[in-house]
Amino acid sequence: MASIRKRGNTYQITVSNGRDATGKQIIETATFTPDPSRTEKQNQKALEQFAVEFERDVKDGQNVKGRRMTLKTLSELFLEDNRPGDNSDSTMSITTWSEYRRSLEKRILPQIGHIKIADITPKTMKDYGKTMRADGSRQDGKPGGLSESTITKDFATVSSILSYAVGEGLLPLNPLIYAGKQAKGHKLKREYKVQYLTVEQTQAFLWALDHPIMVSYPARQRKDRNGNTYTVAGYSQEWSLSLKWRAYFYLSLFVGDRRGENISLKWEDVNFDTGEVYISQSTAYVDRQIYHKETKSYQSRTPIIPGVVINILRKWKAEQMRMATEYGSYWVGCRGKDFNKNYIFTQDNGKQMHPDSPYTQFKRIIRIYNDNAAPDDAHRIPDNIRPHDLRHTAASILIANNMDPRSVAGVLGHANASTTLDIYSYFFQTKNQEAANIMQQVLSSSN
Repeated sequence: MASIRKRGNTYQITVSNGRDATGKQIIETATFTPDPSRTEKQNQKALEQFAVEFERDVKDGQNVKGRRMTLKTLSELFLEDNRPGDNSDSTMSITTWSEYRRSLEKRILPQIGHIKIADITPKTMKDYGKTMRADGSRQDGKPGGLSESTITKDFATVSSILSYAVGEGLLPLNPLIYAGKQAKGHKLKREYKVQYLTVEQTQAFLWALDHPIMVSYPARQRKDRNGNTYTVAGYSQEWSLSLKWRAYFYLSLFVGDRRGENISLKWEDVNFDTGEVYISQSTAYVDRQIYHKETKSYQSRTPIIPGVVINILRKWKAEQMRMATEYGSYWVGCRGKDFNKNYIFTQDNGKQMHPDSPYTQFKRIIRIYNDNAAPDDAHRIPDNIRPHDLRHTAASILIANNMDPRSVAGVLGHANASTTLDIYSYFFQTKNQEAANIMQQVLSSSN
């Protein structure tokens, strides 16, 4: 029979559950907190009912620990068990793990972290979604609620944690997996569209990489130490991109790799004779720390770069070797016969380039070109484009020139062609007119 003991303002219920393999008695406990809105008699009746149900669950072999656990406590176990290590056996990448932790800390746990995992239902998440869509739910202070994509990711995070609980024997099943599927059927995904540069815009971007641009600086007002205002005359100055950044963006565009993959490349990964580039590693910046990991698909690949990129890389390697010699002890990279172990894209001292650097430089190139070299507004490079969109640009060019999805997947490093089709379905759809022309040509010739 369950034992009930008062502890302050709560009651502890204790039930004996046999003995373990060593003969030690197994004790299960639960805590009952009286409801202040009820009378003493009502709370006493609720306590007795709680004790009876708890003892029944223990005797029936149910995991009472899981039923009492809150989402906050479970999430702590989930993050600890899935924390990426230094070996390749980690079940989760550091970037994915960090995204889980960030969404839990910022949004999910403050809203529903107190709820017991056995009490989480599809309605729980539906109510969470309503709250997050409401105006004022954003932590950055911007008007409106969270985007649908963010809310969907939060749903997936909670579902993953509940699936973890099932695997640990804390829950019999994950109530979010099958919720509504039988009644509503499969929900169609919204079409995924990416940003990319047109061929003309890409050519303009490459022109900016290769040519000096005369940059004009307008006159401006300044103040001296005494607070007196004086005018600095406007002037013009020639700007040109460094060889390092030319090499970076040429390689990024012609290979179509990810930022973390690009800055992880070393000279030993490039075969200057065949043009092969061996991509097997990536770099992530999480919580102000640099992490080296496998590629997103956990697969290596070897794309081939054309002669124009090889020539730029040759020149950049020669300049980097000169820097290593001239900088002396300031250079922390490799020298001599080990020089090929250096990263291709480095800071001035030979240390690996910071993952955030390409974004800043990319935006600077576009701004300088648009403000000083674009013939007119129609020929400007879109200023909302990101470095990652060079990858989408490469995909659009390959698809437009009849490369099949499987081959495009191989170049981009997708695990399978279905990923390529999902992301770039829009590009394949634009070939509908070409398909109609082919059908007409073939069938008309048979008459």
